[in-house]
Amino acid sequence: MPELAGGQQSADAAPPPQTHTYPHTHTNTHTNTDADAHTNADTHTSTSTHIVTHTDSDDAGEGERVPEARSSAEVPREGVVTGSWWWPAFRSALAAWLFAHIVIVTIQDLGQRATPYFSAQMPGRPPIHELFNQLYTWDTAWYLGIAQTGYSGVASDGVRFWPLLPLVTRGVSATGIPAAAAVLLVCWVGAVLFGMLMYRLMLTVGGDEVAARRAVWLSQLAPGAFVLAMGYTEALSGVLAAGFLIAIRQSAASRRAWAWHAVGFVCGLGSGLVRPTGLLLAAPGGIEVLRQRRDPAAQLLARVLIALSPLLGTGLFLLWSHTVYGNWTLPYSIQKLEGLRGTYAQNPLTSALDSLNQVGNGAGAFTVVLVVASLGLLWGCVRRLPFSFTVWAALSLLAAITAPHFSSFARYVSGILPLILVAAMLTRGRRQWGWVLGSCTALCAYFAYQSFIGIYVP
Repeated sequence: MPELAGGQQSADAAPPPQTHTYPHTHTNTHTNTDADAHTNADTHTSTSTHIVTHTDSDDAGEGERVPEARSSAEVPREGVVTGSWWWPAFRSALAAWLFAHIVIVTIQDLGQRATPYFSAQMPGRPPIHELFNQLYTWDTAWYLGIAQTGYSGVASDGVRFWPLLPLVTRGVSATGIPAAAAVLLVCWVGAVLFGMLMYRLMLTVGGDEVAARRAVWLSQLAPGAFVLAMGYTEALSGVLAAGFLIAIRQSAASRRAWAWHAVGFVCGLGSGLVRPTGLLLAAPGGIEVLRQRRDPAAQLLARVLIALSPLLGTGLFLLWSHTVYGNWTLPYSIQKLEGLRGTYAQNPLTSALDSLNQVGNGAGAFTVVLVVASLGLLWGCVRRLPFSFTVWAALSLLAAITAPHFSSFARYVSGILPLILVAAMLTRGRRQWGWVLGSCTALCAYFAYQSFIGIYVP
Protein backbone atom coordinates (compact mmCIF):
# COMPACT_ATOMS: atom_id res chain seq x y z
CA MET A 1 0.00 0.00 0.00
CA PRO A 2 1.31 3.52 -0.70
CA GLU A 3 2.74 5.10 2.46
CA LEU A 4 -0.19 7.44 3.08
CA ALA A 5 -3.05 5.18 1.99
CA GLY A 6 -5.39 3.94 4.66
CA GLY A 7 -4.47 6.70 7.13
CA GLN A 8 -1.66 4.59 8.59
CA GLN A 9 0.62 7.59 9.12
CA SER A 10 -0.07 10.82 10.91
CA ALA A 11 1.28 14.25 10.18
CA ASP A 12 3.63 13.84 13.12
CA ALA A 13 5.21 10.86 11.37
CA ALA A 14 6.13 12.89 8.32
CA PRO A 15 9.85 13.50 7.66
CA PRO A 16 11.27 16.79 8.90
CA PRO A 17 10.65 19.63 6.43
CA GLN A 18 14.35 20.37 6.07
CA THR A 19 14.94 16.96 4.49
CA HIS A 20 12.50 17.81 1.71
CA THR A 21 11.34 14.20 1.67
CA TYR A 22 7.63 14.28 1.00
CA PRO A 23 5.52 11.29 1.93
CA HIS A 24 3.71 11.47 -1.37
CA THR A 25 6.79 11.44 -3.56
CA HIS A 26 6.85 7.66 -3.41
CA THR A 27 3.38 7.47 -4.90
CA ASN A 28 4.41 9.19 -8.09
CA THR A 29 6.41 6.23 -9.39
CA HIS A 30 3.39 4.74 -11.14
CA THR A 31 3.88 1.50 -9.25
CA ASN A 32 0.63 -0.36 -8.71
CA THR A 33 1.62 -3.08 -6.30
CA ASP A 34 -1.04 -2.17 -3.78
CA ALA A 35 -3.84 -0.81 -5.92
CA ASP A 36 -6.13 -3.58 -4.75
CA ALA A 37 -5.73 -2.68 -1.12
CA HIS A 38 -6.44 0.98 -1.77
CA THR A 39 -9.82 0.41 -3.40
CA ASN A 40 -11.71 -0.04 -0.16
CA ALA A 41 -9.94 2.79 1.66
CA ASP A 42 -12.51 5.40 0.72
CA THR A 43 -12.96 6.50 4.32
CA HIS A 44 -9.26 7.28 4.65
CA THR A 45 -8.80 9.39 1.54
CA SER A 46 -9.45 12.70 3.27
CA THR A 47 -6.83 11.90 5.92
CA SER A 48 -4.24 11.19 3.22
CA THR A 49 -5.07 14.41 1.40
CA HIS A 50 -4.70 16.42 4.61
CA ILE A 51 -1.27 15.01 5.23
CA VAL A 52 -0.07 15.90 1.74
CA THR A 53 -1.46 19.44 2.01
CA HIS A 54 0.13 19.98 5.41
CA THR A 55 3.53 18.79 4.22
CA ASP A 56 3.42 20.89 1.06
CA SER A 57 2.58 24.03 3.01
CA ASP A 58 5.58 23.46 5.23
CA ASP A 59 8.06 23.17 2.35
CA ALA A 60 6.65 25.30 -0.44
CA GLY A 61 8.27 28.63 -0.95
CA GLU A 62 6.42 31.94 -0.77
CA GLY A 63 3.90 32.11 -3.60
CA GLU A 64 4.92 28.65 -4.80
CA ARG A 65 2.28 25.96 -5.12
CA VAL A 66 3.43 22.37 -4.84
CA PRO A 67 0.90 20.15 -6.65
CA GLU A 68 -0.41 17.10 -4.90
CA ALA A 69 1.25 14.02 -6.30
CA ARG A 70 -0.87 11.08 -7.28
CA SER A 71 -0.03 7.46 -7.86
CA SER A 72 -1.12 5.58 -10.93
CA ALA A 73 -1.95 2.84 -8.47
CA GLU A 74 -4.45 5.05 -6.74
CA VAL A 75 -8.08 4.19 -7.48
CA PRO A 76 -10.33 7.27 -7.34
CA ARG A 77 -13.21 7.32 -4.93
CA GLU A 78 -16.29 5.91 -6.59
CA GLY A 79 -18.54 8.73 -5.51
CA VAL A 80 -16.21 11.37 -6.99
CA VAL A 81 -15.86 9.56 -10.30
CA THR A 82 -19.52 8.88 -10.94
CA GLY A 83 -20.54 12.45 -10.23
CA SER A 84 -18.95 13.96 -13.33
CA TRP A 85 -17.44 11.36 -15.60
CA TRP A 86 -20.15 10.73 -18.17
CA TRP A 87 -20.19 14.11 -19.99
CA PRO A 88 -16.43 14.38 -20.66
CA ALA A 89 -16.51 10.67 -21.48
CA PHE A 90 -19.26 11.23 -24.04
CA ARG A 91 -17.47 14.14 -25.67
CA SER A 92 -14.23 12.20 -25.96
CA ALA A 93 -15.96 9.06 -27.20
CA LEU A 94 -18.03 10.91 -29.79
CA ALA A 95 -14.99 12.75 -31.18
CA ALA A 96 -12.94 9.55 -31.42
CA TRP A 97 -15.89 7.64 -32.86
CA LEU A 98 -16.50 10.24 -35.57
CA PHE A 99 -12.86 10.36 -36.61
CA ALA A 100 -12.48 6.58 -36.63
CA HIS A 101 -15.69 5.99 -38.58
CA ILE A 102 -14.81 8.63 -41.18
CA VAL A 103 -11.48 6.86 -41.70
CA ILE A 104 -12.98 3.37 -41.90
CA VAL A 105 -15.94 4.28 -44.12
CA THR A 106 -13.52 6.04 -46.48
CA ILE A 107 -11.27 2.97 -46.53
CA GLN A 108 -14.24 0.68 -47.21
CA ASP A 109 -15.19 2.86 -50.17
CA LEU A 110 -11.67 2.52 -51.55
CA GLY A 111 -11.83 -1.22 -50.98
CA GLN A 112 -15.15 -1.52 -52.71
CA ARG A 113 -13.85 0.37 -55.71
CA ALA A 114 -10.82 -1.91 -55.86
CA THR A 115 -12.78 -5.14 -55.36
CA PRO A 116 -16.45 -4.48 -56.15
CA TYR A 117 -17.45 -8.16 -56.11
CA PHE A 118 -15.91 -9.05 -52.81
CA SER A 119 -17.18 -12.52 -51.95
CA ALA A 120 -16.26 -12.94 -48.27
CA GLN A 121 -19.86 -13.12 -47.10
CA MET A 122 -22.10 -15.84 -45.82
CA PRO A 123 -22.25 -18.61 -48.44
CA GLY A 124 -25.03 -18.26 -50.99
CA ARG A 125 -25.88 -14.66 -50.17
CA PRO A 126 -25.66 -11.84 -52.76
CA PRO A 127 -24.03 -8.47 -51.95
CA ILE A 128 -25.98 -6.85 -49.13
CA HIS A 129 -25.56 -3.12 -49.75
CA GLU A 130 -24.68 -1.16 -52.87
CA LEU A 131 -22.62 1.56 -51.16
CA PHE A 132 -21.43 -0.07 -47.93
CA ASN A 133 -21.18 -3.69 -48.94
CA GLN A 134 -17.66 -4.09 -47.51
CA LEU A 135 -19.01 -3.30 -44.03
CA TYR A 136 -21.24 -6.38 -44.36
CA THR A 137 -18.49 -8.80 -45.29
CA TRP A 138 -16.81 -11.51 -43.23
CA ASP A 139 -18.52 -12.13 -39.88
CA THR A 140 -21.03 -9.32 -40.33
CA ALA A 141 -22.87 -11.31 -42.99
CA TRP A 142 -23.16 -14.25 -40.61
CA TYR A 143 -24.48 -12.25 -37.69
CA LEU A 144 -26.96 -10.50 -39.96
CA GLY A 145 -28.10 -13.80 -41.44
CA ILE A 146 -28.61 -15.32 -38.00
CA ALA A 147 -30.55 -12.25 -36.89
CA GLN A 148 -32.83 -12.54 -39.92
CA THR A 149 -33.43 -16.29 -40.06
CA GLY A 150 -32.00 -17.86 -36.93
CA TYR A 151 -29.33 -20.54 -36.90
CA SER A 152 -31.53 -22.86 -38.95
CA GLY A 153 -31.42 -20.42 -41.86
CA VAL A 154 -27.64 -20.32 -42.22
CA ALA A 155 -24.99 -22.93 -42.96
CA SER A 156 -24.49 -25.52 -40.22
CA ASP A 157 -21.13 -24.10 -39.16
CA GLY A 158 -22.86 -20.84 -38.24
CA VAL A 159 -23.26 -22.17 -34.70
CA ARG A 160 -19.73 -20.96 -34.01
CA PHE A 161 -21.13 -17.42 -33.83
CA TRP A 162 -22.41 -16.53 -30.36
CA PRO A 163 -26.05 -15.36 -30.13
CA LEU A 164 -26.16 -12.01 -28.32
CA LEU A 165 -25.47 -9.69 -31.27
CA PRO A 166 -28.08 -11.41 -33.51
CA LEU A 167 -30.60 -11.28 -30.65
CA VAL A 168 -30.06 -7.58 -30.03
CA THR A 169 -30.18 -6.90 -33.78
CA ARG A 170 -33.46 -8.76 -34.04
CA GLY A 171 -34.86 -6.77 -31.14
CA VAL A 172 -33.94 -3.47 -32.78
CA SER A 173 -35.30 -4.57 -36.15
CA ALA A 174 -38.60 -5.42 -34.44
CA THR A 175 -39.17 -1.65 -34.20
CA GLY A 176 -39.38 -1.48 -37.99
CA ILE A 177 -35.71 -0.76 -38.74
CA PRO A 178 -34.37 -3.10 -41.45
CA ALA A 179 -32.07 -5.77 -40.03
CA ALA A 180 -29.18 -4.65 -42.26
CA ALA A 181 -29.39 -1.17 -40.76
CA ALA A 182 -30.08 -2.49 -37.26
CA VAL A 183 -26.89 -4.52 -37.02
CA LEU A 184 -24.75 -1.47 -37.84
CA LEU A 185 -26.85 0.75 -35.57
CA VAL A 186 -26.29 -1.61 -32.65
CA CYS A 187 -22.55 -1.75 -33.28
CA TRP A 188 -22.10 1.96 -33.94
CA VAL A 189 -23.99 3.03 -30.82
CA GLY A 190 -22.19 0.30 -28.92
CA ALA A 191 -18.85 1.71 -30.05
CA VAL A 192 -19.69 5.10 -28.51
CA LEU A 193 -20.73 3.46 -25.24
CA PHE A 194 -17.56 1.38 -25.33
CA GLY A 195 -15.48 4.54 -25.58
CA MET A 196 -17.36 6.14 -22.69
CA LEU A 197 -16.83 3.13 -20.45
CA MET A 198 -13.13 3.03 -21.32
CA TYR A 199 -12.96 6.58 -19.95
CA ARG A 200 -14.66 5.45 -16.75
CA LEU A 201 -12.50 2.34 -16.50
CA MET A 202 -9.32 4.40 -16.66
CA LEU A 203 -10.56 6.55 -13.78
CA THR A 204 -11.41 3.40 -11.85
CA VAL A 205 -7.80 2.18 -11.96
CA GLY A 206 -6.44 5.58 -10.91
CA GLY A 207 -5.70 7.24 -14.22
CA ASP A 208 -6.29 10.95 -14.74
CA GLU A 209 -8.54 12.59 -17.31
CA VAL A 210 -5.74 12.90 -19.88
CA ALA A 211 -5.08 9.17 -19.72
CA ALA A 212 -8.82 8.52 -19.82
CA ARG A 213 -9.23 10.51 -23.04
CA ARG A 214 -6.33 8.70 -24.62
CA ALA A 215 -7.79 5.33 -23.64
CA VAL A 216 -10.98 6.35 -25.46
CA TRP A 217 -9.10 7.20 -28.64
CA LEU A 218 -7.07 4.00 -28.54
CA SER A 219 -10.23 1.94 -28.06
CA GLN A 220 -11.58 3.35 -31.33
CA LEU A 221 -8.34 3.35 -33.34
CA ALA A 222 -6.41 0.29 -32.18
CA PRO A 223 -5.12 -1.69 -35.19
CA GLY A 224 -8.02 -4.14 -35.12
CA ALA A 225 -10.68 -1.64 -34.04
CA PHE A 226 -11.91 -1.07 -37.61
CA VAL A 227 -14.42 -3.86 -36.96
CA LEU A 228 -16.27 -1.42 -34.65
CA ALA A 229 -17.63 0.10 -37.87
CA MET A 230 -18.81 -3.31 -39.05
CA GLY A 231 -21.36 -5.75 -37.67
CA TYR A 232 -18.91 -7.52 -35.37
CA THR A 233 -19.28 -8.30 -31.67
CA GLU A 234 -16.37 -6.09 -30.57
CA ALA A 235 -18.54 -3.10 -29.71
CA LEU A 236 -20.94 -5.12 -27.57
CA SER A 237 -18.21 -7.20 -25.97
CA GLY A 238 -16.22 -4.06 -25.20
CA VAL A 239 -19.20 -2.45 -23.47
CA LEU A 240 -19.89 -5.58 -21.45
CA ALA A 241 -16.27 -6.24 -20.47
CA ALA A 242 -15.66 -2.62 -19.43
CA GLY A 243 -18.90 -2.54 -17.41
CA PHE A 244 -17.98 -5.82 -15.72
CA LEU A 245 -14.46 -4.68 -14.79
CA ILE A 246 -15.73 -1.38 -13.40
CA ALA A 247 -18.38 -3.16 -11.36
CA ILE A 248 -16.10 -5.71 -9.70
CA ARG A 249 -13.78 -2.94 -8.48
CA GLN A 250 -16.44 -1.02 -6.59
CA SER A 251 -16.22 -0.83 -2.80
CA ALA A 252 -18.97 -2.33 -0.65
CA ALA A 253 -19.11 1.03 1.15
CA SER A 254 -20.10 2.82 -2.05
CA ARG A 255 -23.59 4.28 -2.01
CA ARG A 256 -24.13 2.78 -5.47
CA ALA A 257 -22.69 -0.62 -4.61
CA TRP A 258 -25.88 -2.57 -5.35
CA ALA A 259 -26.47 -0.75 -8.62
CA TRP A 260 -22.95 -1.70 -9.70
CA HIS A 261 -23.55 -5.29 -8.59
CA ALA A 262 -26.55 -5.40 -10.93
CA VAL A 263 -24.49 -3.90 -13.75
CA GLY A 264 -21.74 -6.42 -13.14
CA PHE A 265 -24.10 -9.39 -13.25
CA VAL A 266 -25.83 -8.25 -16.46
CA CYS A 267 -22.49 -7.47 -18.14
CA GLY A 268 -21.02 -10.80 -17.09
CA LEU A 269 -24.06 -12.72 -18.32
CA GLY A 270 -23.95 -10.84 -21.62
CA SER A 271 -20.22 -11.43 -22.01
CA GLY A 272 -20.80 -15.16 -21.80
CA LEU A 273 -23.36 -14.87 -24.59
CA VAL A 274 -21.50 -12.54 -26.93
CA ARG A 275 -18.17 -14.28 -27.61
CA PRO A 276 -16.49 -17.65 -27.08
CA THR A 277 -13.92 -16.07 -24.77
CA GLY A 278 -16.48 -14.17 -22.70
CA LEU A 279 -16.31 -16.78 -19.95
CA LEU A 280 -12.72 -15.69 -19.18
CA LEU A 281 -14.13 -12.72 -17.27
CA ALA A 282 -15.01 -15.17 -14.50
CA ALA A 283 -11.31 -15.14 -13.56
CA PRO A 284 -11.05 -11.47 -12.54
CA GLY A 285 -14.49 -11.74 -10.96
CA GLY A 286 -13.31 -14.61 -8.78
CA ILE A 287 -10.12 -12.81 -7.81
CA GLU A 288 -12.11 -9.79 -6.68
CA VAL A 289 -14.33 -12.06 -4.56
CA LEU A 290 -11.22 -13.28 -2.72
CA ARG A 291 -9.83 -9.78 -2.37
CA GLN A 292 -13.04 -8.45 -0.88
CA ARG A 293 -13.95 -11.57 1.08
CA ARG A 294 -14.44 -9.52 4.27
CA ASP A 295 -17.42 -7.71 2.78
CA PRO A 296 -20.83 -8.21 4.45
CA ALA A 297 -22.39 -11.57 3.59
CA ALA A 298 -24.98 -10.13 1.21
CA GLN A 299 -22.35 -8.13 -0.67
CA LEU A 300 -20.06 -11.13 -0.86
CA LEU A 301 -22.86 -13.31 -2.25
CA ALA A 302 -23.52 -10.66 -4.89
CA ARG A 303 -19.86 -10.69 -5.87
CA VAL A 304 -19.90 -14.47 -6.17
CA LEU A 305 -22.91 -14.28 -8.50
CA ILE A 306 -21.17 -11.62 -10.57
CA ALA A 307 -18.07 -13.79 -10.86
CA LEU A 308 -20.17 -16.74 -12.02
CA SER A 309 -22.29 -14.75 -14.48
CA PRO A 310 -19.94 -15.11 -17.51
CA LEU A 311 -19.95 -18.88 -17.00
CA LEU A 312 -23.73 -18.80 -16.72
CA GLY A 313 -24.05 -16.91 -20.02
CA THR A 314 -21.79 -19.34 -21.84
CA GLY A 315 -23.60 -22.26 -20.20
CA LEU A 316 -26.95 -21.06 -21.49
CA PHE A 317 -25.70 -21.09 -25.08
CA LEU A 318 -24.09 -24.50 -24.67
CA LEU A 319 -27.34 -25.81 -23.15
CA TRP A 320 -29.22 -24.53 -26.20
CA SER A 321 -26.64 -26.23 -28.44
CA HIS A 322 -27.20 -29.52 -26.61
CA THR A 323 -30.96 -29.15 -26.91
CA VAL A 324 -30.92 -28.37 -30.64
CA TYR A 325 -27.89 -30.31 -31.90
CA GLY A 326 -27.35 -32.87 -29.17
CA ASN A 327 -23.82 -31.59 -28.59
CA TRP A 328 -22.81 -29.40 -25.65
CA THR A 329 -19.49 -28.28 -27.08
CA LEU A 330 -20.42 -27.86 -30.74
CA PRO A 331 -19.95 -24.03 -30.78
CA TYR A 332 -16.32 -24.65 -29.79
CA SER A 333 -15.54 -28.00 -31.40
CA ILE A 334 -16.80 -26.96 -34.84
CA GLN A 335 -13.76 -24.67 -35.12
CA LYS A 336 -11.63 -27.78 -35.65
CA LEU A 337 -13.21 -28.37 -39.06
CA GLU A 338 -10.97 -28.08 -42.08
CA GLY A 339 -11.51 -24.66 -43.63
CA LEU A 340 -12.09 -23.01 -40.25
CA ARG A 341 -9.35 -22.98 -37.62
CA GLY A 342 -8.62 -26.66 -38.01
CA THR A 343 -7.50 -26.87 -34.38
CA TYR A 344 -8.06 -25.23 -31.02
CA ALA A 345 -4.55 -23.85 -30.61
CA GLN A 346 -1.17 -23.68 -32.33
CA ASN A 347 2.36 -23.09 -31.16
CA PRO A 348 2.94 -19.30 -31.34
CA LEU A 349 6.45 -19.82 -32.73
CA THR A 350 4.99 -21.75 -35.66
CA SER A 351 2.44 -18.99 -36.19
CA ALA A 352 5.20 -16.36 -36.09
CA LEU A 353 7.23 -18.19 -38.73
CA ASP A 354 4.13 -18.61 -40.90
CA SER A 355 3.38 -14.91 -40.59
CA LEU A 356 6.90 -13.81 -41.43
CA ASN A 357 6.97 -16.11 -44.46
CA GLN A 358 3.90 -14.45 -45.93
CA VAL A 359 4.63 -12.35 -48.97
CA GLY A 360 2.72 -9.63 -50.75
CA ASN A 361 0.63 -7.61 -48.31
CA GLY A 362 2.82 -7.53 -45.18
CA ALA A 363 -0.05 -8.25 -42.81
CA GLY A 364 1.84 -11.18 -41.30
CA ALA A 365 4.88 -9.07 -40.39
CA PHE A 366 2.71 -6.34 -38.88
CA THR A 367 0.88 -9.00 -36.87
CA VAL A 368 4.16 -10.24 -35.39
CA VAL A 369 4.96 -6.65 -34.39
CA LEU A 370 1.58 -6.45 -32.64
CA VAL A 371 2.28 -9.72 -30.81
CA VAL A 372 5.57 -8.37 -29.46
CA ALA A 373 3.98 -5.05 -28.49
CA SER A 374 1.13 -6.86 -26.73
CA LEU A 375 3.57 -8.88 -24.63
CA GLY A 376 5.26 -5.64 -23.58
CA LEU A 377 1.93 -4.10 -22.64
CA LEU A 378 1.09 -7.20 -20.62
CA TRP A 379 4.18 -6.54 -18.52
CA GLY A 380 2.87 -3.02 -18.09
CA CYS A 381 -0.34 -4.52 -16.72
CA VAL A 382 1.70 -6.36 -14.10
CA ARG A 383 3.30 -3.09 -13.00
CA ARG A 384 0.32 -0.75 -13.15
CA LEU A 385 -3.05 -2.48 -12.99
CA PRO A 386 -4.95 -4.54 -10.41
CA PHE A 387 -3.99 -8.19 -10.30
CA SER A 388 -7.44 -9.28 -11.47
CA PHE A 389 -7.15 -7.16 -14.62
CA THR A 390 -3.69 -8.55 -15.34
CA VAL A 391 -4.91 -12.14 -15.04
CA TRP A 392 -7.75 -11.50 -17.48
CA ALA A 393 -5.38 -9.77 -19.91
CA ALA A 394 -2.95 -12.70 -19.71
CA LEU A 395 -5.68 -15.29 -20.34
CA SER A 396 -7.14 -13.29 -23.23
CA LEU A 397 -3.73 -12.74 -24.80
CA LEU A 398 -2.95 -16.45 -24.44
CA ALA A 399 -6.16 -17.29 -26.31
CA ALA A 400 -5.28 -14.79 -29.06
CA ILE A 401 -1.63 -15.70 -29.39
CA THR A 402 -2.33 -19.44 -29.71
CA ALA A 403 -4.91 -18.98 -32.48
CA PRO A 404 -3.64 -20.82 -35.59
CA HIS A 405 -1.49 -18.55 -37.78
CA PHE A 406 -2.30 -15.64 -35.43
CA SER A 407 -5.72 -15.61 -37.04
CA SER A 408 -7.54 -12.28 -36.45
CA PHE A 409 -4.92 -11.33 -33.86
CA ALA A 410 -5.26 -7.57 -34.46
CA ARG A 411 -8.98 -7.76 -33.73
CA TYR A 412 -8.61 -10.00 -30.69
CA VAL A 413 -5.89 -7.94 -29.03
CA SER A 414 -7.82 -4.71 -29.60
CA GLY A 415 -10.49 -6.10 -27.30
CA ILE A 416 -8.12 -6.79 -24.39
CA LEU A 417 -8.97 -3.66 -22.43
CA PRO A 418 -6.12 -3.69 -19.87
CA LEU A 419 -3.60 -3.46 -22.72
CA ILE A 420 -5.37 -0.33 -23.97
CA LEU A 421 -5.30 1.17 -20.47
CA VAL A 422 -1.56 0.60 -20.12
CA ALA A 423 -0.85 1.99 -23.59
CA ALA A 424 -2.74 5.16 -22.64
CA MET A 425 -0.88 5.42 -19.32
CA LEU A 426 2.52 5.12 -20.97
CA THR A 427 2.00 7.79 -23.64
CA ARG A 428 2.26 10.90 -21.49
CA GLY A 429 4.14 13.30 -23.76
CA ARG A 430 2.45 15.07 -26.65
CA ARG A 431 5.00 13.93 -29.21
CA GLN A 432 4.91 10.38 -27.92
CA TRP A 433 1.13 10.39 -28.00
CA GLY A 434 1.13 11.74 -31.53
CA TRP A 435 3.38 8.93 -32.72
CA VAL A 436 1.31 6.26 -30.97
CA LEU A 437 -2.04 7.55 -32.19
CA GLY A 438 -0.72 8.09 -35.71
CA SER A 439 0.76 4.59 -35.84
CA CYS A 440 -2.45 3.03 -34.54
CA THR A 441 -4.54 4.95 -37.06
CA ALA A 442 -2.26 3.92 -39.93
CA LEU A 443 -2.34 0.26 -38.90
CA CYS A 444 -6.09 0.38 -38.37
CA ALA A 445 -6.56 1.77 -41.88
CA TYR A 446 -4.09 -0.75 -43.31
CA PHE A 447 -5.75 -3.81 -41.77
CA ALA A 448 -9.16 -2.44 -42.75
CA TYR A 449 -8.17 -2.05 -46.39
CA GLN A 450 -6.63 -5.51 -46.52
CA SER A 451 -9.87 -6.89 -45.09
CA PHE A 452 -12.11 -4.93 -47.45
CA ILE A 453 -10.30 -6.27 -50.51
CA GLY A 454 -10.51 -9.85 -49.21
CA ILE A 455 -6.87 -10.51 -48.30
CA TYR A 456 -6.84 -10.24 -44.49
CA VAL A 457 -9.37 -12.10 -42.33
CA PRO A 458 -10.48 -9.79 -39.47
